[in-house]
Amino acid sequence: MIAKRLLGLLLLVLLGWALHACTAQESFKNATACTKIEVGMTQEQVRGTMGEPEGDDATADGGHKWSYMFGSATDTQPIIINFGPDGRVTSKECAPEARGDIRPDANTSKAE
Repeated sequence: MIAKRLLGLLLLVLLGWALHACTAQESFKNATACTKIEVGMTQEQVRGTMGEPEGDDATADGGHKWSYMFGSATDTQPIIINFGPDGRVTSKECAPEARGDIRPDANTSKAE
């Protein structure tokens, strides 16, 4: 009985660790891809570079605001890609640490 509980606890810990590793890897991919986004790119080009957005909100001017996440499971920051009514990038907001050359973790310091 105790062995089953310990095995269950071990599996739960391993699953949590694997989920954290996957989240950090996806976040690093987002940071790297964000540096490649340029004003004037189409939604299809951004989707090909960044993947599917985690958020897609309509804006007052008829455009869209796509959001992706950067950071660790305990410290996330948004990466925002803004599109005009024509479906082309008008601006991007990469998280301060989302330079693409640093892997995110819970100890990454904030830009001051």
